[in-house]
Amino acid sequence: MTRLASDHAHRVVGLYGDPTVSWSILLEAELGTTAPEPEKLRARLAAAIQQFPHLGAVPGIERADDLAAVRDRFASAPYERTAPLIRVAVRADAPTLLVAAHHGALDGLGLLALLGILLDVPVSSAATGIGERGGGKPFLVSAFQRLAEALFAPPGRIVPDRTEPCSGDVFAALHEPRLRLGAPGFVTAAARATERWNRAHGARTARVVAALGASRRSGAAPEPVHDSAFFRLRLGGADVAGLLRTQPPEPDFPARSSRLARLGTRVLAGRLGSTFLVSNLGLVSTGDTVRSLAFYPAASGRSGVAFGAATTGGTTTVTVRARRRDFDAPAAARLLAGFADAVRDQGSPQ
Repeated sequence: MTRLASDHAHRVVGLYGDPTVSWSILLEAELGTTAPEPEKLRARLAAAIQQFPHLGAVPGIERADDLAAVRDRFASAPYERTAPLIRVAVRADAPTLLVAAHHGALDGLGLLALLGILLDVPVSSAATGIGERGGGKPFLVSAFQRLAEALFAPPGRIVPDRTEPCSGDVFAALHEPRLRLGAPGFVTAAARATERWNRAHGARTARVVAALGASRRSGAAPEPVHDSAFFRLRLGGADVAGLLRTQPPEPDFPARSSRLARLGTRVLAGRLGSTFLVSNLGLVSTGDTVRSLAFYPAASGRSGVAFGAATTGGTTTVTVRARRRDFDAPAAARLLAGFADAVRDQGSPQ
């Protein structure tokens, strides 16, 4: 089952997808209680994998004395076939639980469900989901349109702050007072932050395409599965909420691909994708177990930038994950500060 689970996870993210990223998504939970012992975490994880075999092999539980280093490794290390699709680390002092997963095995709500299993507490999100909304066009039609877009009018990008031969990503997180803001508000904030960033770097912003991950199910009682849709929204001043109501999600990837398609995707990787990705886990309930949640979606596309958000208790945590070859840690912090400013403009504390 391990190989079957691994192959399935790689198919979900798409054999035509960006081959330059690890497709690792991360959730960093600052705990309000003592962190569970690694042996207890592994036993709970083993029981969950027995019930949900698509999660693959049972991993070891790491002790994260250097949380930043473990986060970097969890995010950047490829998920080799037959290797575990879940990564877990725990820090005892300043109690924190770090959970990562291959995005083909779990989506954001699935990662939340796994967090609840590891902590042995009920976890839910106020996310309502989009239901069983189908794709609007066949995959081949969409693929040809994306090819034409890449060749003749690629999406705009967030201007890199540098160009260095580095691998992996950089991360930044900010805690804000709890905000009443849904996916459209976060997408609009990301677009405004992009425009301000590019203007400060002497560049104009055209053809902004926002990628958005959206669960098909509600977050009332999430399970550790992948059941989400992917939207590409051409903004250009359009009403984001209106686009989300009327535009169908992107079609699913096919079960098989050709060498020519994979080669084309690799050659055009710098012109494919979107300007940025946004993913919001919504208002998350964990009782008093979790003080804050930092969610880091996968960063791919032209800019290699993903904006994340999650709210728990009285805190909304916004994050940026960016490609290290284009952004160092101070640049990621500045980009996040611009995103946080735009988020404050969009929402108001509850």
